[in-house]
Amino acid sequence: MTNTAQPKQESKRTLTWRTLVFGLAGVYIMSGVAPYHDNIMGGTYMVGNHMPGGVFTYMILLGLGWNGLWRLVDRLFKTGDAMTRALALSTRELVVVMAVTLIACYPPTSGLGRYFHRMLMLPWYYFPNKPLWIEHGVLTDYLDASLFPEPWLGSDAGVAVAGYDLIYHGFFTGLAAGVKTYSIPELWGMGVIGAWLRPLATWGPMLVLLSISIISLQFLVHRQWSKHEQLSYPVAQVAAVFCKVSGPKKGVPDVFRNPLFWWGFIPAFSLLLLIYLSAWFPQELPSLAEMLPSFKSWNLPILTMVPILNKCPDSWGMNGGTVYFTIVGLAYFVSSEISLTMGFSLFLTMIFCVSFYYLTGMPVDSGWMEASRAGAYIGYTAILIYTGRSYYKTVFGKALGLNRKPRADGVSEDEEALSVVAARTLLAAFAALAVALSWWCQSWTMGLFYALLTMVMYLVLSRIVCETGIPFIQANWNPGPFLLKLIGPAAAGPKALTFMLYSSGILTQDPRECLMPYVATGVKVAEDNGVGLRRLFWIAIGAVVLALAIAWLSCTYTYYNYNCWADGWGTVYPVQQYLDTAAQQFNDMKVSDVFENSLAATPFARLGMVQTSPWVLRFFAAGLVSVMLLSAMRFRFSKFPIHPVILLVAGTYPCICSYTSFLIGWFIKTLVTRFGGGGVYQRLKPLFIGLIAAELFMVGLTVIIAFIYHALYGVRPPVSIGLMPG
Repeated sequence: MTNTAQPKQESKRTLTWRTLVFGLAGVYIMSGVAPYHDNIMGGTYMVGNHMPGGVFTYMILLGLGWNGLWRLVDRLFKTGDAMTRALALSTRELVVVMAVTLIACYPPTSGLGRYFHRMLMLPWYYFPNKPLWIEHGVLTDYLDASLFPEPWLGSDAGVAVAGYDLIYHGFFTGLAAGVKTYSIPELWGMGVIGAWLRPLATWGPMLVLLSISIISLQFLVHRQWSKHEQLSYPVAQVAAVFCKVSGPKKGVPDVFRNPLFWWGFIPAFSLLLLIYLSAWFPQELPSLAEMLPSFKSWNLPILTMVPILNKCPDSWGMNGGTVYFTIVGLAYFVSSEISLTMGFSLFLTMIFCVSFYYLTGMPVDSGWMEASRAGAYIGYTAILIYTGRSYYKTVFGKALGLNRKPRADGVSEDEEALSVVAARTLLAAFAALAVALSWWCQSWTMGLFYALLTMVMYLVLSRIVCETGIPFIQANWNPGPFLLKLIGPAAAGPKALTFMLYSSGILTQDPRECLMPYVATGVKVAEDNGVGLRRLFWIAIGAVVLALAIAWLSCTYTYYNYNCWADGWGTVYPVQQYLDTAAQQFNDMKVSDVFENSLAATPFARLGMVQTSPWVLRFFAAGLVSVMLLSAMRFRFSKFPIHPVILLVAGTYPCICSYTSFLIGWFIKTLVTRFGGGGVYQRLKPLFIGLIAAELFMVGLTVIIAFIYHALYGVRPPVSIGLMPG
């Protein structure tokens, strides 16, 4: 008799016990372990950028290790795939696990945790030696006591106030004695956690509202970017292959069964392993530079040979660079004009700065470049809104109940429902966020402008990652400080000025690990693998709230046990810079006799006190207009070689780090497409995914070795190397 039974199809369920267990584990690893590792262990960060080595190592271990283990068990014991079906993760389960693990990368380190505790505590460490802070009361008179842990020190900072030794001095020096550390329950019993409940009640809702607004905005724009504009999402393209398991059976993701993947992985991993081992055993194993030409890292005295370049901000990048396999591999997945634009961005920036110097006799100020980038971000946001105007008008109309038109052709009911839910959630969360910021600024105009600029920054950062695949990206302008440069301190008012500067050190200080690009990658991978996005929307909100809580507990444990000074930059520059700026602005306003008028004026009346630097305004306008013109050229001429992204990234630290790798990636892709054609280009994709995976997995391996060493010897490893930008 013929067997007509059909093969069992993979379940379309995404929320299973496997998703829950491994998703929670991923959230805990990234939001709970990363603060401890990055502060205590050193080396390459577990997160560090928008393609974090910690996440991709975890996914490789799940796909190749966990799923592969149960396939092996079935084959050895001939169980007929019973163990694989019961315990291995399906494609959709792997996708959800990756999405929530990526979201958990936002709060633990540079995205938030690196600065949150330090910005609340360390100003009081510096306060006694800051006469301008004391004279103008920027810390004690214009920032509310509820923003800080108890006890409120006020003007008595550094004096014997009840609780000071435990809460503040304990943070500065660390409470651990020898090998004795204090767990979270012990810190609670000592009163440390209780002292933080007041600031958590203040900052917590603000951070949750900001996170919900960002998640909602990304889900809202996703259909426009993915379906209507058909962005390439290079990071998501690479991320998806670590989840994709073809056929009805579960098992190892397809990419690990492709020989080309290993042809890319093994050579790159071997070189990185050699670099790492030679750092551990320098006497036994020579370094890579001693055996091979220095292709991984190069250095030339260009600034010495061309001294005029020293007139340019951040010209040091011309002297050398590092090749990152991850960026070389990602350049293979983006359009050639983007790779070429990124590759020549530093050169074009130097040409502009030198030309400006010859024409005006003045070097370009870094503050002017920041104003230009801010203008470019705002101009690019206008372009994005204009491009999707029909979609956004329809969605917001339905979200507000003003538009009852039937769905457009090709749009499913779930897609439309998701867009409407995202729009409504965005409107509600953003309105609440703007109200909260207005309260703390004591100015509804500044609160609204501050909130809008913050969302603009995150929106464009996400767009850059989705369109160009740049994994390491920073805005290099900050909404609060930029707004003050644009309108002047008197137009903001003393209260708003102080809060916007101070809170910028927490909310927008270092968007190299901002939430929105992580959400974008997870949403795109989910969409391409048939995961329901409406459910993922609420999962994402739940995941970020959980990650915020875990990251705060982990940072509290780490800083109070081991003290906070391991980060030489994060403990000095942002903690002092913003309050120094506020004090100087107060001083300038008092000297010019506008302080009292600004303090007494209403928020709307202060707008009549706008005063800005002419050069800041010129560069801001130049950035805004230029990005619109370049975008128009791209719309009009499809082969136009310069992408507007150059105005968004030019002169930034990430761009300086990555331009060499983008040039190499562009050159390789050009050779492949010219001499091999489209077919060869598609077939070679696993080779470059292997190249990317090698570097990301090596990051994870160094993290694992660091923890093993620490567990065995009780100290941090003597060797730490930087493998990824961040």
